[in-house]
Amino acid sequence: MQIFLNVIQSENGVKEWAMIELQGDLGSKEDSLAGQFVGDLYYNKDGTPIFIIGHHILFGKVQKLDKPLGVLEKKREPTDSKTEYTLKAIVHKKIVFRDRPKPIVALCNISANNQQLPKISPRKAE
Repeated sequence: MQIFLNVIQSENGVKEWAMIELQGDLGSKEDSLAGQFVGDLYYNKDGTPIFIIGHHILFGKVQKLDKPLGVLEKKREPTDSKTEYTLKAIVHKKIVFRDRPKPIVALCNISANNQQLPKISPRKAE
């Protein structure tokens, strides 16, 4: 069998993607998460990745892969038995989130009837 590989290049060369690795299960009310919004990925000043999913926050780290992975798209011509693969991107690193997510808790000082509530200050360690 012959495998044909086309390389789609951007201005700087082939696109580089990163892989996200989560520990545990990622649940959803939908049947599939394909094409769905999962969360926001940020980096702090130190370069630490921060992933926010709903009301939860995860802190991770970036790891370089021992062997890079290729992201391929398979194209098959219906009139011909020729199968062609296109290289979409190369994955050189992964972002690993090993710890459990932490809840995001915000203090709100406005009640349901727009009356000012007393501010709560954190308790000092004794």
